[in-house]
Order: sequence, then structure tokens, then C-alpha cells
Amino acid sequence: MNSEVIFSLKPKFAELIESREKNHEFRKYLPKEAPGKIWFYVTEPVSALVYIAEVGSAVEYPKRVEGAGVGNAEFNAGLKASRYAFPILHLYKLGRPLPLKELRERFGFTPPQAFAYEDKYPTLRDFVYEGGDRLTKVF
Repeated sequence: MNSEVIFSLKPKFAELIESREKNHEFRKYLPKEAPGKIWFYVTEPVSALVYIAEVGSAVEYPKRVEGAGVGNAEFNAGLKASRYAFPILHLYKLGRPLPLKELRERFGFTPPQAFAYEDKYPTLRDFVYEGGDRLTKVF
């Protein structure tokens, strides 16, 4: 079974993913449990959990990623520090981003430095998935 992980993401990259200009998430590391979904906590000044992406299997450099997209050519040329590229298949946006203050107070959330498995926060997972109106498909 594929796990779900939480990554911190800079706002400019979040915008590029939502606009589909960026179609892979690049990372230096690979979680031991292959993620099927990546939750994106968007860093300052947004400071909120905003997206959940369904992802394909990670591509490890020197294998190449397909298609155009921000960062793809650099990854394929070995110019990125990242060794892994997660293809973003589908993106969901929370109807109301969950700000860091609420994440901390309600769910004991700490923004991940590398990544965190979402099952570390079972009440957050239940809150997001049990509210039928909490996720909207972007693509």
C-alpha cells in the first residue's frame, strides 16, 4: 500500500503546480514507504496546508522525466540537487487552507523539515478526508 507524506513547499512552486506549469515534485530523498499522495504544506507567507496531490512512482536520476514542465530539463540534465522526481497526476485543493496556528492547536502539527508521514496526524487525516466538501479537484 502506498503511503501519504507531507512535504513543505514554497509558495512560488505551489502556484506553478496549481497552474500545471510544474508537473513533478523534486526531492533529494525518497521516503522508505513509496507515497501515493503528497500533502503540501505551503511555507511563509502562506503558512498553511493547502493541497494534496496524487503522485506516480518516483523517477530516480539518471532516468529521465517525460514532457515539459518547470525543472524537468534541469532534472534530466543532472543539474538539480534532487535525485527523485514525483510525477503529479492529480491535484486537490482544500476548500479552506488550514493555517499553521490551527494545525498546531487542533492537530499537534509541526511543518516538516524533510517530510512526515501523514499517519503521524490521524485526527488531521480524519478531518480532511471525512469532510466531503474539504477537497476540490484542481486537475
